[in-house]
Amino acid sequence: MIGNDIIDLNLAHKQSNWQRQGFIQKLFTEEEQSFIECSQNRESSLWLLWSMKEAVYKAVQRKYKLDRFYNPRHFNCTLTQLTSEKARGEVSFKDEAFETTSELFPSKIHSYTANTEFSYFSEKENIRSLLLQNIAKHYSLPLASINISKSIQGIPFITYLGDNLQIPFSLSHHGNYSAYALSLNMS
Repeated sequence: MIGNDIIDLNLAHKQSNWQRQGFIQKLFTEEEQSFIECSQNRESSLWLLWSMKEAVYKAVQRKYKLDRFYNPRHFNCTLTQLTSEKARGEVSFKDEAFETTSELFPSKIHSYTANTEFSYFSEKENIRSLLLQNIAKHYSLPLASINISKSIQGIPFITYLGDNLQIPFSLSHHGNYSAYALSLNMS
């Protein structure tokens, strides 16, 4: 199970009116709201929690092959470690807990979750091409024969000559940034 999310903090700052009445209450639990309110940088803390929720949502949707259902308050974040460059935490959904890692930069936040070993890359552009190149190289497949398709639920998957390779991965993009998380162990 794998999921990731990236936030362009400059774009989020321009486009989101997160300080409007009811915004935080609609998306975050009481504990999360308290964390945001007590933070030195409330806006960055808000987007950190949001990206953790998004990464786990993508993993849950992939695992259970669910139609889109996102309700942010159903995903409860707890931070276990927080530095200026990295955050580790746990996001609970129903009876499951998912460990998350978030990399914090002045202009972006990248969060990911995975219950398998994986590699991830964060680039500004052409992320789909980089993902396919990495898969082609790792599995010794001709690049021209692999593609990204989507399921009925909108979940992307890798195909080789039209067949689903069952390679767990997650794509995300926001503003100037794109990222993917990829399990190189087929399962």
